[in-house]
Amino acid sequence: MALAPTLIQLRAFVAAAEAGSFGRAAQQVNLSPSSLSEAVQALERHYGRALFQRSSVGLTLTEVGTRALSHARLSLQHSDDFGRVMADGQALTGTLTVATYRSLGIHLLPPVLALLRQAHPDLQVRLMDGTSGASKEHLVQAGQADLACQELPVQTALRTMPLLQDDYVLVVPPGWAADRPTWADLNAQPVLVSPAQHDCNERLYAHLHGHLVPGTRLQETEEDEVMVSMVRHGLGVAIMPRLAVLGSDVTVRALPTPLTRQLGLLFKVGRARVPHLQAFIRAVTQYQQTAAFAQVQQALCQA
Repeated sequence: MALAPTLIQLRAFVAAAEAGSFGRAAQQVNLSPSSLSEAVQALERHYGRALFQRSSVGLTLTEVGTRALSHARLSLQHSDDFGRVMADGQALTGTLTVATYRSLGIHLLPPVLALLRQAHPDLQVRLMDGTSGASKEHLVQAGQADLACQELPVQTALRTMPLLQDDYVLVVPPGWAADRPTWADLNAQPVLVSPAQHDCNERLYAHLHGHLVPGTRLQETEEDEVMVSMVRHGLGVAIMPRLAVLGSDVTVRALPTPLTRQLGLLFKVGRARVPHLQAFIRAVTQYQQTAAFAQVQQALCQA
């Protein structure tokens, strides 16, 4: 019977795939570049298949390497979870990876992370920008993230935990006349929105295409701060989540036809009892019971 790959070999493969070079990957997993390269080569020799194409500019996954990567990640996750469960009751160490929107990372995660650090000072948290690229749901399914903070999907195989509701609002220049704007009012200037390819915007674009007056110009803008600055300079109006402008000195109006998103956590059903995830969920629950969280909820209802 063929020997299974070792965890060191799989960790070397995943690190090299994510870093794009043996040198950078070696720094992440505390191996020498030659040892890491040999671990990957041992995998390739064992199966008789190349995982990478090597070049002077770095490493590129082969077709089989691309397909194998998700399985390698999940194997490492299962191994790590075994160790975490066996060490339950001891001080939590290691890294918890959370994929999130930027607005959630600014307004909601810091107090949660502060509570988590108080309880588990040796647990590291890595935040992934989940705005573009693979969806946050996919990052959790593939083992690249332990949890995702995002708009909760209508249907998912993952377990969900609701956090709060957030309305989309119209951000308008100072002195904008219409207190109760109509969709026709938006036809006079560009409407600034974040890009359609962001996985968080599917419902928003469906809503806009169902209500905007024909001829209304949509202008995609990547950064929330740039969008707000453009509005301040009279370059259009913006449609944004209320959470994204929370604390900003901007003028907002309700959308002519309301649109609300439900924000929450996504994680694998089978990992709900892994100590690291339990600790994070407890910190979220603890924060939801504070006056500070109530103030955030109240602020989101003012638009």
